[in-house]
Amino acid sequence: MSPGPSEIYSQRHEQRSRLASQLDLDHRRVAWYRLAAFFLLVGGLLAAPGLWLLLPGLAFLALLRHHAALSARRETARRAAEFYHEGKLRLRGEWPGRGVTAAFVEAQHPYARDLDMFGSGSLYDWLCRARTRTGQQRLADWLSRPALPDQIARRQLAARELQPRLDLREDLAALQSSRQHLKGISPQDWAEKPLQLRSGGARLVAALLGLVGWLALAYWVLRFDPLPLGVVLIVQQGFLRLAGRDAGEVLQRTESIRGECLTLAVYLRRLEQEKVDSELLQELWKPLNTRPSRALARLEAVMDTLESRRNPLLAPFYVLSLASFQLAYEVENWRARHARELPLWLDSLAQIEAVLTFASLAWENEDYGWPRLLPEGGGVRAVQLGHPLLGAECVRNDVDLSETRLWIVSGSNMSGKSSLLRALGCNVVLAMAGGPTRAQEMALEPLRIAASIQVSDSLMAGISRFYAEILRLRQVLEEAGGPGRLLYLLDEILGGTNSQDRLVGAQAVIRRLYELESLGLVTTHDLALTELVDELGVGSANVHFEDQLHEGVMSFDYHLRSGVVQRSNALELMRAVGLQV
Repeated sequence: MSPGPSEIYSQRHEQRSRLASQLDLDHRRVAWYRLAAFFLLVGGLLAAPGLWLLLPGLAFLALLRHHAALSARRETARRAAEFYHEGKLRLRGEWPGRGVTAAFVEAQHPYARDLDMFGSGSLYDWLCRARTRTGQQRLADWLSRPALPDQIARRQLAARELQPRLDLREDLAALQSSRQHLKGISPQDWAEKPLQLRSGGARLVAALLGLVGWLALAYWVLRFDPLPLGVVLIVQQGFLRLAGRDAGEVLQRTESIRGECLTLAVYLRRLEQEKVDSELLQELWKPLNTRPSRALARLEAVMDTLESRRNPLLAPFYVLSLASFQLAYEVENWRARHARELPLWLDSLAQIEAVLTFASLAWENEDYGWPRLLPEGGGVRAVQLGHPLLGAECVRNDVDLSETRLWIVSGSNMSGKSSLLRALGCNVVLAMAGGPTRAQEMALEPLRIAASIQVSDSLMAGISRFYAEILRLRQVLEEAGGPGRLLYLLDEILGGTNSQDRLVGAQAVIRRLYELESLGLVTTHDLALTELVDELGVGSANVHFEDQLHEGVMSFDYHLRSGVVQRSNALELMRAVGLQV
């Protein structure tokens, strides 16, 4: 029997950790050798200079190079070990809050807040494997709106092709130690900004002033006369005041995207080595056929030089030679050549990262499957459906909204009603994004989603919870009237008013959604609402969850049953927490 994801992650984590430890020992040993070679070289220069010093000099340079290579290999091994450690945390259910927790969604999104799509402990937090800001944003976009059927099919084929490529996912994770945060200007915005430096005359003047600066420095060293150097520095500063503002802005923007551009370069260099077959992946790899990593390597060299300006030993020479001004022109020349290509590279990488996220999700979770798309009118069916964020203890249930368009879900508190809504909603979101779902089998027609599960008031906006909820219900009804079919998920709606108004209002909303041919689940504690099924007929059904009370101890099995619940546990729960009722 082949090992599962947990065993593979554990084995590889141990192997990469051992390698990192061994490389750390080698790194420290070579550091001592390098120090010894340095002292031998310095001592020889002081005591007995001669040609023999070439030997310790060359040894020092070789050890310096070897030390840097060991450092790079050690960091790669550490990052690879961290990659597998993160995988183990996800498989053990210990990941929430450790991933990407940025909020990507607009305030009035029809389901993101209700299904806990984004933020700490969210589906996105647990799901996202992207490490660039563009990849993270693209995955968020895919989860925020349903794709077209042909897009879903193409993404599925692409993810299934990349699913077994664990080495590729490890390599990409090992190339970058931390996820890029969503702040500052993006590389695409940077590339698309109008060019600011066009005058070759200003660059020529800067080059001449830099040359004169070096000559003035040489004059000072040879004649011990600093006056010419002082005059040149004053002239240079005057020139920069007149012509250097744009150059400064160029360099400031460039430094703000340095981390992501370096990440893009190393990622593309690795991806250029990969061969792919599926239609979508071939399209995504097409911009990589021109070897963009080579062009990015030139930009990387400029950025590394910019970074070296911070070295206090080198900074005076950069000032004297006006090198920063020249580097700004190099950046603008690079943008002039590649500004149109960079967005294509970023878009390819963003989509590849999103596809790799789905591939990794399917590989890590053997209980996930790839949903089938049905023609319009096919509804949604799922066998052994589970919520993606619940661990191995998750109780699965079957859902069938094909012949039946409406389920009214009754049941006691904490019995699983809201979890069922979220489980169905999250899996439909994954399916409509082109990803795998936590179900033994799942088939669905193209669906849009709207939900009213998690509604809150707003003191700043002067909106009560009830008013916020009726605004959300209006949004759900508007979504139902749009193109395509809607899946609506309503949890205990209209709880902020009296029981009579609540019943009448809820019935009216459900009837209208039913008339619009939408699919939906509605949970309720008000058993009078379950009588609506008798009015609507065969297109609707009652289902419920139960609790068990044995010797004062309440338990839940979370299994969905047909029909209306027959008992309530509200009073028992109040007594269980010490309320005298």
